[in-house]
Amino acid sequence: MEKIMKSTKLVYKILGILFWVVVAVSAVFVFFSAWGLLFMDRAAVFQGSAMTFGQYTIKVGKEYTGAQLTGVLWAFLMCSILVGVECGYSIRIIQGILEPMTQGRPFHREVSDGLNKLSYVVLIFGVVGLIAQGAFGLAFDHLINTTTTVPAGVVESHSLWTGFDVQFVVWFFLIRLFRRIFIYGETLQQLSDETL
Repeated sequence: MEKIMKSTKLVYKILGILFWVVVAVSAVFVFFSAWGLLFMDRAAVFQGSAMTFGQYTIKVGKEYTGAQLTGVLWAFLMCSILVGVECGYSIRIIQGILEPMTQGRPFHREVSDGLNKLSYVVLIFGVVGLIAQGAFGLAFDHLINTTTTVPAGVVESHSLWTGFDVQFVVWFFLIRLFRRIFIYGETLQQLSDETL
């Protein structure tokens, strides 16, 4: 039990440091995307975008105005906030799960409650992440016209397709399973305490 407490305390401290790293990095991304939205010259011309088709990356020689980049900046700002909140909140929940373990109480009610919260956070942010991914894809699709990047007559049409990663559903059910295990452990611990 002493080894578990020591290792859990170490992980708890590392997560505390990681939380502030996530806050700092998210703040930097939010600052720069918000700064771009507020102070970018809408008439200025930017160049240097690229497109990826499978294993090929095509450099797009087209120039874009600041007004055309607004949608991408809004999507980037939204994703920066979303990822920062998700990571920060998840870290705090995991710290709440680990706290009873640092005191030698692995089968405490706070652990199963924390796992319950964590499972729903994974599910909610997974769905919101899919929506944000679609918004980012739409912003880039409106920015870059694929029919102008290849010789005329080669591309008849193009459409936006985004591959959706739904592994968060698997994580949701795994965390729910772990929660059931800890609830069972809590029941056994309570029966053991009552016997003593």
